[in-house]
Amino acid sequence: MHAADAGRVMNPMQCRGQVEGGVAQALGATLFGNVRVDATGAVETAAFRRYRLPQYADVPRTEVHFVETADAIGPLGAKSMSESPFNPVAPALANALRDATGARFTELPLTRDRVWRAPAPSSGTRRPPGSR
Repeated sequence: MHAADAGRVMNPMQCRGQVEGGVAQALGATLFGNVRVDATGAVETAAFRRYRLPQYADVPRTEVHFVETADAIGPLGAKSMSESPFNPVAPALANALRDATGARFTELPLTRDRVWRAPAPSSGTRRPPGSR
């Protein structure tokens, strides 16, 4: 689920597509984005065949909700939806993992190996799911 402050939404289908695309891009960066550099400084993941991108099956259905406000600068009160859907995805996933595991994740990507190797929280510090 993604709530977006898009100002006045003039074309809901197009705006929803922008949000869904931004979420997909953010999921890719959060879960798979890993530019590897060798000892000489050369990028090892310079080709798409060596760099993991999310596929259709990797991206869950995104339920989009618009909060309609008015922007004095944008055309007819609209706001840009090109980059803003990207921003909350990594922190939301990292916080969900903290709720699930008790470990705080501060580096991306949140790969399976990184989550598996996360240090177990010390006794008494694990919070029950949903607690603040």
